Amino acid sequence: MNNFGDTEKIALEDKQLVVALGNFDGVHRGHQMLLQKMILYAHQHGALSSALIFNPHPQQVLNPKVSPKLLLNTDQKIEILKQQGVDNVIIIPFDINLSSLSPEEFIEKILVAELQVSGVFVGYDYRFGSKAVGTPELLCALGKEKFFFVEVVPPVLLQGVPISSTLVRQELINGNIEQAKELLGYSPILKGKIVSGNRRGRKLGFPTANVKVPVDILIPKNGVYLGEVLLKGSHHLTVINIGNRPTFGCGERLIEAHLLDFQEDVYGKDIEITLVKRLRDEKIFANQQDLIEQIRKDIEIAVKFYEELEQQQA
Repeated sequence: MNNFGDTEKIALEDKQLVVALGNFDGVHRGHQMLLQKMILYAHQHGALSSALIFNPHPQQVLNPKVSPKLLLNTDQKIEILKQQGVDNVIIIPFDINLSSLSPEEFIEKILVAELQVSGVFVGYDYRFGSKAVGTPELLCALGKEKFFFVEVVPPVLLQGVPISSTLVRQELINGNIEQAKELLGYSPILKGKIVSGNRRGRKLGFPTANVKVPVDILIPKNGVYLGEVLLKGSHHLTVINIGNRPTFGCGERLIEAHLLDFQEDVYGKDIEITLVKRLRDEKIFANQQDLIEQIRKDIEIAVKFYEELEQQQA
């Protein structure tokens, strides 16, 4: 197989290639441990370190109706992988044809013939090949046969539980932002575009940026959050509401970010929201004045939180 689509080109003239295999959704602390071991091995052997990922996520092709919502889009994933120190990110388009390869065919056609790997790193629960029948044990056996090194990395535990993308998703679904951060090693991020809304926040005196994220990205539990926004190259303290605005009887689920020190119209701009803390559940208010008072309290709490955080870091 040689149709690697937008795969980054790798100069193999004078260096061998070591790869980490996995979906790497979230690039959580378990992934980070695997990547660091792979990078260290690659550098010790004068090889290029690389992460191999599929796009789209295999479950979006094989089981679209039950495919889990993703923690990161592909661009975010690549960015964080590079931040971890990976030399190259190899992107292979995933389709039915690729999914039909047996474990042996996957190794022979992709890892050996196409990439000529000298080392492969996988997690303890890695599965590959048609119907996911390939196991780390099989990979080790085939590595010996094909003359490349294999290391299977054990799980990273938090309170005795293996860190996984599934566990991160559950914490976000439950609104546990700080627990999700413990698993990820960084604060959860939502990336999207600012779209036009009904300007209800502006009428209340608290203009908001309405944020649309891709449909396959996981949105945390409804509620009010504090966080930071990266917009037009600048960071801004923000209070974020995720939900259906029950006071106004809105059925559509929205993400609204009130930037405390920003007033420009920025429709169509990219925005990145870093969620830091969940403040409260959504509430139904008796009238607009009660809602306005609550928003003011939310902002006061957010400002105080960051002031205390800055004092701790000083």
